[in-house]
Amino acid sequence: MQIANILVVYDPTTTAQPALDRAAVIAGREDVKVHLYSCIYTELSKAEVESGEPEKLVAAQQEILASAVAPLIEKGIEVTTEVEWDQDWYQAVVRASTRNNSSVVLKASHKHSATQRLLKKSSDRTLLRQCACPVLLVKGEVNSEARKVLAAIDVRGENESYEGLNENILDFCKRYMNTDNAELHFVNAHKDLPDRPDKGALVRACGVPGDHVHIKMGEPGKVIVATARSLGVNLVVIGNSGRSGLSAAINTNTAEQVLDELECDLLAMP
Repeated sequence: MQIANILVVYDPTTTAQPALDRAAVIAGREDVKVHLYSCIYTELSKAEVESGEPEKLVAAQQEILASAVAPLIEKGIEVTTEVEWDQDWYQAVVRASTRNNSSVVLKASHKHSATQRLLKKSSDRTLLRQCACPVLLVKGEVNSEARKVLAAIDVRGENESYEGLNENILDFCKRYMNTDNAELHFVNAHKDLPDRPDKGALVRACGVPGDHVHIKMGEPGKVIVATARSLGVNLVVIGNSGRSGLSAAINTNTAEQVLDELECDLLAMP
């Protein structure tokens, strides 16, 4: 996974911007561009709209973004900013990621209950389902110490799409490990004994010590969360299959299932 252009979603409701902090760390060690994006909207009267109030609010937000990225620019990081006026900011972020040819989208994520996720459309789920690029949902603070990474892989020899996804996950983890000196673990969940993969083959494919490959029987979401907690990882990497329409309303993929159960960052790769 080559990172060339990071889209960071700015949260206008708080001064803390963990996604921007994380982007600064990545850009500080790799030659990447950072694009800080903010979408704002508020109900205005017809007179306020006609007097140019939206344009004034956008200009004010631009100044806030300029102040936020000043420390990155001082470090020599290439940064651009963008503010849009749009009521449907979930979809606006997705469009911005496509328009900017983003390598990855970074966004701060906050815990929601299962009921909140079910009844209320969330920006996290919209990004997971519709972004064509990987999405990194940031939960914790930047940690400069060695990190632990858990990558969830699926071994289904008959499914070429899973093979390609696993290769992308493996490639990212190896690059992450080389640059961050991270402790890398892999987890594979299988539902019954006949589906259990060969651990020796999996260890060779992952290129890590045998005790860093975890093969467990159970539902993927529950296995991933339990393994992440037992290892105390900082980042979980998982493959993600987007859904829309009726399928999205009825089903949730594994990335969505673990989103609010994990205390660490989550990188979802489409």
